[in-house]
Amino acid sequence: MMCPARVRAWTKTSINLLSLFLIIGLGIDYDGTHSAQTDMSVAYSLEEYVAAVVAGVGRVCDRKGVQHPVICSESGRAVVSHHSVLIFEAFSATAPASNMMDPATAYLLDELTDDCRSDYRNLMVSAVRGDFDTYGLYADQLKRHCAEQFKEGVLGLEHLAAVDGLCEIVARGMGAAEGPRRYHINLSVFTSLPDMWAIEQLFPIIPIQRLQERPAVDGVLSDLTCDSDGKVDQFIGGRSSLPLHELPTHGTRGYYLGMFLGGAYQEALGGLHNLFGGPSVVRVSQSDGPHCERGFMVWSREDKSISCRQTREM
Repeated sequence: MMCPARVRAWTKTSINLLSLFLIIGLGIDYDGTHSAQTDMSVAYSLEEYVAAVVAGVGRVCDRKGVQHPVICSESGRAVVSHHSVLIFEAFSATAPASNMMDPATAYLLDELTDDCRSDYRNLMVSAVRGDFDTYGLYADQLKRHCAEQFKEGVLGLEHLAAVDGLCEIVARGMGAAEGPRRYHINLSVFTSLPDMWAIEQLFPIIPIQRLQERPAVDGVLSDLTCDSDGKVDQFIGGRSSLPLHELPTHGTRGYYLGMFLGGAYQEALGGLHNLFGGPSVVRVSQSDGPHCERGFMVWSREDKSISCRQTREM
């Protein structure tokens, strides 16, 4: 947590040390476990952190007969981790997996070349026998042959999609678990969540509406950029999916999620990737006024104030 050797080096100088500025880490309990078993949490309180720093500096100073300095600490993220909440919309999602092959897929499979159709038949025979290992070998071989013929211009992209759909349907029929569904979110991961992409930092993400309903869908988040890395598929607790709700089917938009403990640096680090603009900013601060029983005032990015009464009516 600190470097005693650095403090000892300072005490050997003739400089009268009046203050000591420490740029040392103060952890954040991202996952809520208060545990030392994960990088996403801390097993100490703020009081314990301060006591350890003060005691360590004090011991070295006493040993060297140096006056105790005023200790200043700049703890980076821990200071601003609660500075902001990123709220974003999931506006669409991939459809639930079907166990039935549609006519269009069957038509495309009929157009496969003879060697690919041979793999297709062998795949189906192994599936009927319940031989999952052999099925997997023929599925990989079928996809590889189709990819080679796609590069040669013999098959089209729609044929590759049909083969992928076939393999998923057959695998589920043999008992394979359905993978998480993909929820499309209205932001750029590289702009608004750069630490998630760059250093695999995990932040708490949860739905902020329909809290009275138990989420029944396992989903991953995919942004609107053209980059395959523009996704969030690792979450707090070691999960590779996030419990989400089915999106509304009546056409109205609005399924919102919140990312917490992001601090103040994400937007500044991200820039304007793919020319995506930043999210709208709303500032909430304490204020006294006739309509602010709880002492808060809300500002938008355009610095147009909204009264507490207006906020309650929104």
